[in-house]
Amino acid sequence: MKEMDTLLKTVSDGLKILAQGVRIIADKLETFAEQHQEDVAESPVKPVPVHETQDNASSGKTPGKAAGRPISKGKKAVSASDRVYKAMSRINRPVEIALLAEKTGLNKKQVQNALYKLKKEGRVENVSKGVYRTMA
Repeated sequence: MKEMDTLLKTVSDGLKILAQGVRIIADKLETFAEQHQEDVAESPVKPVPVHETQDNASSGKTPGKAAGRPISKGKKAVSASDRVYKAMSRINRPVEIALLAEKTGLNKKQVQNALYKLKKEGRVENVSKGVYRTMA
């Protein structure tokens, strides 16, 4: 029983220290927010677009891979592969994955997946490890 009391006291002390740390962090964040409130007030706020989604329950279909995707209205979304290929075409030389990620706004894994697809389609080729170029 003494061991249990000792363990509970240790956990209790640890939680108190953790709570103090959280309070300190919260205070610092609050101070930071107050100091930079003018910056936030001056920066333009961009509205977040709201998209309608299909209601699969009413159609009688079971939810599939596209469940919850926004309904497309007119403009077709550009795929990651197309974005990568266009960036490579603009650069017009062998290019590394990191640079493609920077130019397209995609993360490295998305770029790698797009390059894999483009390579299978014969639109790009691997020059060396992590370096690709478009096919002429």
